[in-house]
Amino acid sequence: MTQGRGAGFAAVLAIAFVLWLPVAVFGAQGYSALIGLTAIAAAFFAPLRRFNLIVLSLFALAAWSAASSLWSAETGSIIDGALSDGTMNVDAAGLRILLTVLAGTLTIAAALRIPQGAGRKSLLVVGCMLGLHGLLTLSMGLFPELTLDLYAPMSDRVKEAPQNILRSANAFVLGLPILIGLAAAFAGRATVAACVALLTVAFVAFLMIGTDVALLGVICMAVAIGVVMIFVHHGFRILMTAMSAIILLSPLILGVGAAALTRTDIPMPCSVQSRVWAWNLTSEKIMERPLTGHGIEASKEWRDTFGERPDLLREVDQKCRSDNADWEVYRILPGHPHNMGLQIWAETGIIGVILAIASLIIIGNRLPRPGDVDIPTRLAVASLIGGSFALFSLSYSVWNEAFWATIALASAGVILLDRVAGPARLDAK
Repeated sequence: MTQGRGAGFAAVLAIAFVLWLPVAVFGAQGYSALIGLTAIAAAFFAPLRRFNLIVLSLFALAAWSAASSLWSAETGSIIDGALSDGTMNVDAAGLRILLTVLAGTLTIAAALRIPQGAGRKSLLVVGCMLGLHGLLTLSMGLFPELTLDLYAPMSDRVKEAPQNILRSANAFVLGLPILIGLAAAFAGRATVAACVALLTVAFVAFLMIGTDVALLGVICMAVAIGVVMIFVHHGFRILMTAMSAIILLSPLILGVGAAALTRTDIPMPCSVQSRVWAWNLTSEKIMERPLTGHGIEASKEWRDTFGERPDLLREVDQKCRSDNADWEVYRILPGHPHNMGLQIWAETGIIGVILAIASLIIIGNRLPRPGDVDIPTRLAVASLIGGSFALFSLSYSVWNEAFWATIALASAGVILLDRVAGPARLDAK
């Protein structure tokens, strides 16, 4: 690739991040389409002529997950809807994940070919758009009623709008690492103060919005930053190995440990209680088919209700019963386990778990040592790992392609940051 073509893809990323904000505001599901657009451009900048171990491991995991649709109780048609009506979509989760991996690989590969020192203006566009996203997120927390009123013409004020707000906040969790890297690049000796200020403001905004997942994201970012600043040789490997261990042990940690915790007198919000009950049911399902799992998206068909489990219903009466909630007919597991490690176990079995762990270990070993990259890049990579892990642990289905698309876009943004901020501080240019 020529230097000009590499710099050209920096402009593509700038355009993608201009679209980042409206996509986030409208519920963040559009990131899967956005990564598709960047992949089309990336195909001209970084055609896939060879595969490395990271790409091969990710495609192996995606392929096994897609193959599990053969024994899944929830197997959708490949194409659903009609193109003429504007309703056509890919209904098969396995195919969606394969396409997302391909699009993400192309986008990141093209970003890696941006030459050092190129893309400064593009990075500033990225920073401005993410800064606007941050200000909007803070405004949503400060003025919740006004925010809901603004959403009212576009989505239901009671059900859809709050979900869009939460998804927008989750998307900002994955954009925040780039802002942290930019703050470090501009701040010089005040890097620590700038990063602490950003994390604190984000924490306050998430607290006002009421998103526990995003709050956990800030905490995980702070921990990840601490790890890579202390362990300058193996920090990224430590983070990836820790994530791998948590996935491996998730049935024990969440299925057994969390269930035991709920039987104590420790007070917990009902949202946490309900997740623990879902995790406990998922752990039971894992034991039924530990080798191959139940198949991709099989958890959608686990319709056990609290009314069918008298022991759980008694816990509901003690901890979460309210006058307007008919818990007897509520599903214990509402669509998916809300923990991707458990979902990988339950739906793809130990084979899927091994492939997922192999991917994380390979990524951890292929990333440069923290001490070998500039501070802005080091902080951004660590923050992205920490924020992604929080969403991985409590939020989306593992087959939510928009989530993985957002991570791919954020990763490309971090690479652009490294290309610009790596050779020299931004304020020195």
